[in-house]
Amino acid sequence: MSKPSVITDYSKEPEKDLDNLANGVYKALLNNPNFTWGDQTLAVFLAKAQKYQNSLEIAQKGTTHDTNVKNADKAVLLDALKTLATEVNRQAQGDLIKLGTSGFKMAKERATVGLLPKPTGFKVSSGRNSGDILCEVDALKSATVYVFFSAPVPAPDNMAEWRVTPSTTRKKNISGFIPGKQYVFKCAYQGSETELVYSDPITLYAQ
Repeated sequence: MSKPSVITDYSKEPEKDLDNLANGVYKALLNNPNFTWGDQTLAVFLAKAQKYQNSLEIAQKGTTHDTNVKNADKAVLLDALKTLATEVNRQAQGDLIKLGTSGFKMAKERATVGLLPKPTGFKVSSGRNSGDILCEVDALKSATVYVFFSAPVPAPDNMAEWRVTPSTTRKKNISGFIPGKQYVFKCAYQGSETELVYSDPITLYAQ
């Protein structure tokens, strides 16, 4: 059987429940000794949750434009939830007690295919816009998530302090890098096992 883990995809969650879930996750992870976060990670997450909460309330009696804004804020929050949940699984390493304190929902157990191999074909390049980086890696059938990691040079030794960007596809255009600054990148396949085998690092200057 696979290690216990929390659900990472909340796209089918009812909209009001999604609002409650996000607030519950923030409160559960704030000052939680079981997990380590960057200085602004939870603050940025809270801002996204509050923005969605506000746009959700406005859209209930608002215009079509208000609904579109709410949908955009929802997509941002879903991505933020996936990022946090993926990192919770990585840090907890199947520990039920730790997972239970995260505020996320537990995933149902499924048969494991074992530890996934070291990624192959990993490469990074300048993305579509200034400050974007395109990460890609060879596809792996048994991988449910492709996890991309990035950090400014010199990168922290603790991977928990790296930026984590999960993707359901083998290619991901990632925004928010500072042009002219050098970054280091890694990636990993994730399946039913939460333990990850990282690729070799690649460094690149953002354009």
